[in-house]
Amino acid sequence: MNINIENVALVYLELPNSDIEQDLYELTELIRTAKGEIKLQCSQKRNSAEPDTVIGKGKLQELKHSLETIDCNIDVVIFSCPLNATQRVTLAKELDCDVIDKIDLILDIFALRATSAEGKKQVELAQLNYNLATKPEKGFSRQGAGIGTRGPGETQLETNKRTARERIYRLRTELKEIEKHRMITRKQREENGLFTVALVGYTNAGKSTLFNRLTQSDVYADNKLFATLDTTVRRLKTPNGVEILLCDTVGFIKDLPHSLLNAFKSTLEEARNADLILNVCDVSDENVAKHIDVTENTLAQLNATAPIVRIYNKSDKIIKTESLGDVVFENTPSVFISALTGKNIDLLMMKIQEFVMEKYAIVNLHVALGESAKLLSDLNKYNAQLKNVKYDEYGADINVIIAKKYISIFAKYIKF
Repeated sequence: MNINIENVALVYLELPNSDIEQDLYELTELIRTAKGEIKLQCSQKRNSAEPDTVIGKGKLQELKHSLETIDCNIDVVIFSCPLNATQRVTLAKELDCDVIDKIDLILDIFALRATSAEGKKQVELAQLNYNLATKPEKGFSRQGAGIGTRGPGETQLETNKRTARERIYRLRTELKEIEKHRMITRKQREENGLFTVALVGYTNAGKSTLFNRLTQSDVYADNKLFATLDTTVRRLKTPNGVEILLCDTVGFIKDLPHSLLNAFKSTLEEARNADLILNVCDVSDENVAKHIDVTENTLAQLNATAPIVRIYNKSDKIIKTESLGDVVFENTPSVFISALTGKNIDLLMMKIQEFVMEKYAIVNLHVALGESAKLLSDLNKYNAQLKNVKYDEYGADINVIIAKKYISIFAKYIKF
């Protein structure tokens, strides 16, 4: 997709308890990911946003003058805080420029990244819901081609609030059907007894790179926020040969609106229903502790109850782990790796295997030759994974991996 780089003016509202350095870094990366370049930046410290203009009138006039005198055309002004309909109308009129907020920016990136039919529908639903809640009737059309106006597949949708509500109803109906199919697939996986591992983490922590490293896949990965959006599932074997499923999910970010979590509910359910969650963290990022909190708080909102292992990725970029201070918590299992170089991937696989073998067992079975065909058929029914079968004149010796909950069914065949 060929997208021109747009000139952006960034307006940062510093509120009490704001983390200026982290917020500005994240906004800069979001804008870069959305194919924008910051040409003008201003900020104001306030206790709360001005009801009509977000920033004070003096700062607004200063911004307006800067937009008029800068030596390039500014395509869009991006505010760090959410904007309501009144603020959007006032600011667009005063600044004579397109005005959007951080959530518009994130949705725009989602629109760029969605590739599956489900992902595109989820993004469009989130965009329409946010537009209904925050945009005036006149500014509701989505017919541009720049940051904040893109939709799934670069659609040119001329709409108003009535047709938007009709479209939302259709999207929800279609997504429910997709979710039904996903639930059927998930139920089949549960019945088959396949152990499921979900990769989660702050965006740009290296989940997709790790996914590719573990599964020898080619899922798109890049040093950008929300490089991948759609969930991908692949089969993977632990060192002792147990076959499991690995799921790569959408990344999290600070202050991600609850409405976006709802829009991606079916995708994020892969994490909620997993047997094990790997929280992939960029250990080289000085804000890694905050990123861990954001991710694990989001998992709590999703009611995820699976055990969590923290995967401290990009460890090749740090010199001494002692400098990490309180980042490494003794009561949380963790592994330091580099998905890019392959460092300690073997240790990670052994850690995964530890959790897998809490639910699985490797057993030796002995059966008479006449019963061997039926036993093999029954084992297949319970998704047992055969490691080895040996026949002799006395019968068949079967070495098999099976979920512990099914062992009692085959107790009479167990060979000690």
